[in-house]
Amino acid sequence: MTKIVTFVLMIAGYFWIAVFGTGVKDVFQWPGLILIAAAFSSAFLALNYKKNHSGSSLCRFSVFVLFIYMISRAFSSPIIYEARLEMILFLVLFGFYILFSYLLVDDKYRMAFVIALLILACANTGIAIYQLDNPKFHILPGYDRVGRGDQLERPSGFYNASPHLGGFLHLASIMSAALFIFLKNKIGRLIFFLFFVTSTLGVVLSQSRGSIIALPLGLGIVFLFYLTFKIRTGLNFKLATPKIVFTILVGLCFTVTLGAIFIKDNNGRIKSVDNFFEDSARANFRAAAVDQWTESPVIGTGSRTFQFKYLQYRPEHAPFHQMDPKFTHNDYFQQLAEYGLIGLGLVVFCLFVHLYNGIQMVRVTLNSVSNSASRLRFALLIGSIAALAAHSLHAVVDFHIRLFATAIPIVFCLSIISNFSMSIPSPKRKNFSLRVLPRWVIGTTGVTIIVLGVLIAPSSWKIQQAKDYLRNGDSATAINFLHEASEMTPENPESFRELARLRYERLGEDIPAIVKVGYAENALNAYEKALDLNNLDWKSLLGAGVCEIFLAWHSTTSTSDEYWDRAKTFLDRAISIAPTKYEPREEYAYFQLNLAYYLAGKGDLEGAYREAVGAAKKFKAVPDYFVDGAPRGHRVAEGVRSTEELLKRLKKT
Repeated sequence: MTKIVTFVLMIAGYFWIAVFGTGVKDVFQWPGLILIAAAFSSAFLALNYKKNHSGSSLCRFSVFVLFIYMISRAFSSPIIYEARLEMILFLVLFGFYILFSYLLVDDKYRMAFVIALLILACANTGIAIYQLDNPKFHILPGYDRVGRGDQLERPSGFYNASPHLGGFLHLASIMSAALFIFLKNKIGRLIFFLFFVTSTLGVVLSQSRGSIIALPLGLGIVFLFYLTFKIRTGLNFKLATPKIVFTILVGLCFTVTLGAIFIKDNNGRIKSVDNFFEDSARANFRAAAVDQWTESPVIGTGSRTFQFKYLQYRPEHAPFHQMDPKFTHNDYFQQLAEYGLIGLGLVVFCLFVHLYNGIQMVRVTLNSVSNSASRLRFALLIGSIAALAAHSLHAVVDFHIRLFATAIPIVFCLSIISNFSMSIPSPKRKNFSLRVLPRWVIGTTGVTIIVLGVLIAPSSWKIQQAKDYLRNGDSATAINFLHEASEMTPENPESFRELARLRYERLGEDIPAIVKVGYAENALNAYEKALDLNNLDWKSLLGAGVCEIFLAWHSTTSTSDEYWDRAKTFLDRAISIAPTKYEPREEYAYFQLNLAYYLAGKGDLEGAYREAVGAAKKFKAVPDYFVDGAPRGHRVAEGVRSTEELLKRLKKT
């Protein structure tokens, strides 16, 4: 009974995430994560550590070592809150691996999860078809899909972006193809053939080049194993193979043709597949990741640091829409930059061990596959190997392992490969994983996720509510929600940064100067709290510097110099963190212009002239940092005009 409860909670949690939490925002994922954590806690009671568990010790050892290393590096990351979110990802994936490697190993549980994945695949394809005529549609009302220009013409299903839809669907397509080929039951084969066609259609509709490249690899591996199986067994090889080949070809042709009919204009996408790995955006991300890696080659710079480090290494020619990527769009380079050679080596070792073990299991069991149960088990193994291989290729151009909705199916495949069947006896030698360990590990994992959920989820929702109210122009209510969020989770810099920004915006209102000073001090305090939590946040550095400038103008003569010095320190730091952004350089030019006016008012005309000249040079240099697609929100022209007027007056004086 406890097993069933565990499975139901797990399925419910994953369904929530796969529908509502498919993006990178954690706020919509928490209901599903709590359900999954409850499943892990329930598994603690269900796992019988006295039972001799079968499976590959080396596979489990590789996952365990990788997990320990990743968690330890997350603890030491300079980005505290973001690293905590990454830690939750590791906990969930590790828990799923234990769940399907030790507890839910029966065919009925594994097949139930596969069926759930394929149902989700059909639902995603259905939503994708609807989005062809309704490109702005999102399953969450009021929230937009990720896209820029023609990207919104590419359906994304439940996902926020079309490549992630393709990444999920090609896994579903490969798994359904394996089941279709190896099962004996005609009705079952028909059902999985329909799943295969639907999933493949969704891949075509997503126009994801990575999926279009990875899918043939996975299907090719499935068919290669099938040919090997027929040759080794000799079961109506000549009769069965043409039928299978014909069926697959018909299915693929039908799917591609149907997709081409649905898609309005896919010529550009198809033509660009051949140079996909030279994609300019991804090339820029990879180049920056390698430069970041050189800072700390062995252990990396820490969890989730790429999104902040990228601005230091971003190629000058990169357009505006590539300014703030959260991930590298390459799981290997992401791992290399943030976790170093050790982290990348452990990932490659884990993948290699599982793929090798899977192939060995195929070799060992090939001749014993006869009845329906063994063919089902064999189909799941083949599908998992092929899906894992396809993902390993797709990971070169995307970050599916960083999304719960796509990462969980990948971990499911890993767990099948690591423990093919409970019917295979365990080796007599000592197992790397102590029999009692999985029970306590998954129980602790579940409790940890629940604790983190209680600490993080409420504040995340408060911040999301604040953004919704801001979108509707209600800043007062938004501030109240942000205050509540900062008190609930004082480790989240986002609440402090947003509070600071809203307080600073009040300085433009027609209110007494003493009130403005209070707002500026409060804003500065909030910015400093955000920087204590993330010293790589260039926006908070910029905001703190601007607040210091305002306070310098409204302070006494004896204290103003301290404000000017601190403003310079903040702005210098902002430029060093984001050297490829124009905003810090523009703000620094305004700092010098303000300082020039201040010094002129004090009678220090020489100092004022020196700062004005410096401001003029910096204003003229700002356009060098403009990039294609950047919004026209800069104030360079105004700054140049004001600086020239001041210089004329100083020259006359």
